[in-house]
Amino acid sequence: MVELSMPKQTFLVRLSKLFKFRAGYSKAFLWLNRPFNFFFALFFLLLSMPMFIVIGLIVKLQDGGPIFYKGVRLGKNKKPYMMYKFRSLVPDAETKVGAQLVSPKLKLETKFGKFLRDTRIDELPQLINVLKGEMDFIGPRPERPLIYEKICRHIKGYDRRFAVNPGLIGYSQLFTPHSTPKEIRAFIDNHFLDMSQNLIFEIGLMFYTMMIVLQKLATKTPKLIFRFVSGKSPQDDKRVSDRIEHEKTTVLIEGADNQGAIEGELVNINHEAFLFKTDKQIRMDNHLFELFTEYRTKATRRVKKKTAVCGGEIFREIKSAEKDGGYFYIIKYKPVSPLNFYMIHQYFLQESIVL
Repeated sequence: MVELSMPKQTFLVRLSKLFKFRAGYSKAFLWLNRPFNFFFALFFLLLSMPMFIVIGLIVKLQDGGPIFYKGVRLGKNKKPYMMYKFRSLVPDAETKVGAQLVSPKLKLETKFGKFLRDTRIDELPQLINVLKGEMDFIGPRPERPLIYEKICRHIKGYDRRFAVNPGLIGYSQLFTPHSTPKEIRAFIDNHFLDMSQNLIFEIGLMFYTMMIVLQKLATKTPKLIFRFVSGKSPQDDKRVSDRIEHEKTTVLIEGADNQGAIEGELVNINHEAFLFKTDKQIRMDNHLFELFTEYRTKATRRVKKKTAVCGGEIFREIKSAEKDGGYFYIIKYKPVSPLNFYMIHQYFLQESIVL
């Protein structure tokens, strides 16, 4: 079984020890919490007002729909409130999504919406919710009532989040991809709910988040400008942009030639399939695949190793034309558990805002 590994959680714990305090949401400093959130929300709202104007104009001009998305969310003690975001989906997306999670397969993102969601700046209008006292800067991310009733209410320990205000910045939201299973996110959020609150830590996390968002803006804005100038939509280059390449990643297939394991090199991967190369021909259709990758953390530059297990079937076999021979295989895959789903999206698809 793959162990749950969260290097970003380790970063936060190290930061806590550095300042000799612990972070979380026991509300030991409850009397400071409201003024802290109010004044910082007002400060960031005024600071980001030019961005509100620019983003609002782009969202409005692209399809004539509303600038903001307004949706009901569950707050503290499951009290419903109206949450605000910059609209990143097509105008009638709510009726198409229903009681399911937003997925790239639904193709509901607007041309500008993918940029907003990837950089997380679609969340900026929630500063208004913080001003109103419906949300805090730091806390578990709010949930839609339909998703809670269909999925989340059955997850062990999930309701613990309703003891505090939902957050504009969530631990699990910041350090896991959009598509991470709710069980994994609940596990991460509950870990920090067990710790005592400290406002210095929260200020540090707020500015750390701001730096990450600015970094994302710096890397993704040139791509957005290119799409605008070239007239391409995100769907036009979807097959290219969704394929993630790794420097050192291997695939291990158990019993693929009835003699033992076959090892191959992962060429690229997307949400539905991966391409790998191996010296041997695979003789069976359905297999269990283990994916291994190595990467360096931004903070320490240390090499980390991650593993994910998935079932899969051969979609296509291609005989290599190179002198060394070998075979290329396109595999349609499915992670064997929520944890392995998280590992695929976090470390192989690299979808978290913080990698």
